[in-house]
Amino acid sequence: MEPEVKQQIIDMALEMAVDGELACADAHRIAAKLELSALEVSRVINRSTNLRFFRCQLGLFGYGPKLEGKSKIVHSAERVPSEIEQDLSSKAHNGEVSCADVWATAEAHKYPRLQMGNIAEAMQLRVRPCQIGCF
Repeated sequence: MEPEVKQQIIDMALEMAVDGELACADAHRIAAKLELSALEVSRVINRSTNLRFFRCQLGLFGYGPKLEGKSKIVHSAERVPSEIEQDLSSKAHNGEVSCADVWATAEAHKYPRLQMGNIAEAMQLRVRPCQIGCF
């Protein structure tokens, strides 16, 4: 990656950051604007800044103190639509489903990403890998 592009990523991330943290959604905005993958963007941010990522769009991290068990906001969904369950199950392997597959399922079914995190929790699916490399 060109040094100018890396600097653009850093500048944009620092501008969007709040108290030393950059939201997952902002990392994806930077990636879209620069036509890069979110993982490429996050790697530059991790290597070149002291910023931490927060506010996972699936609710999996970044919402409070981890040591107090408050960093996640996912809760097991009370109801799992059968078509979403089938879709996620078909994409899952060994009890895991990628963040990208959860997002794709959300988009296909016009379902909020945060609710998809709750559905994955209800289905006892572990979401990984993360698109920005956090897990």
